[in-house]
Amino acid sequence: MTAAGDDWLGLLRRTADSVEAALAGFDRWQDGGDRPDQYALDQVADAAALIVLDAAGVGVLSEESGLRCGAGGETVIVDPVDGSTNASRRIPHYCISLCVVDGETPVAALVRHLVSGEEFTANAGGGANLDGRPISPSGCEHGARAVIGVSGRPGPELPVWQVRVLGSAALDLCAVACGRLDAYLDLNSNHGVWDYAAGVLICAEAGAWTGEAEGRELFHLEHSRRLGPVAASTPRLAARLVGA
Repeated sequence: MTAAGDDWLGLLRRTADSVEAALAGFDRWQDGGDRPDQYALDQVADAAALIVLDAAGVGVLSEESGLRCGAGGETVIVDPVDGSTNASRRIPHYCISLCVVDGETPVAALVRHLVSGEEFTANAGGGANLDGRPISPSGCEHGARAVIGVSGRPGPELPVWQVRVLGSAALDLCAVACGRLDAYLDLNSNHGVWDYAAGVLICAEAGAWTGEAEGRELFHLEHSRRLGPVAASTPRLAARLVGA
């Protein structure tokens, strides 16, 4: 990992620490936010993340507060709580997802499980890690034994053994990166970039195949744009899933 990568991951860890601290005493889990699709917990987590990122002078694209420019060309793509519906119902499967991009090129990423504390990280060109240890995908090539994560309602046409709908795209992508799941796809092509940016970089650095359901570029800085990320342990499995 380069010194620059260490610096970025240090900033992302401080951001995750701030969010964890803000939610440690939080007790309004089911309260709504300012938008119909938002919870109070999202706003609290976002405010905590911005305290750190604004002080660092970087640009930010957040699901909750939109795009704000920084002093340089780098932007941190932020989902303060990915899986906030899980969090609101006290289902212990949600995370903070952070990805640094230079322009629209991913540089570094961190996904921290906000219940277990597991931390997935990646630095462009430097591999991917879980709690500091290198990770790699399962190597599964055939759908007959594949266990995949999805967003949306799966139909019988998916050529896989089993499906999991877990409610956090970032954690599902990290599960592909470390071999817990064999693939992940958004069946509705309805993900904002904050949902998947960190997870896609972590998958790619771990050696998984990553792409988009219709072949579009995944990394961008448009708050309203929605895409369909796909990750798979191997290109062969990815081709079967995208074709289906």
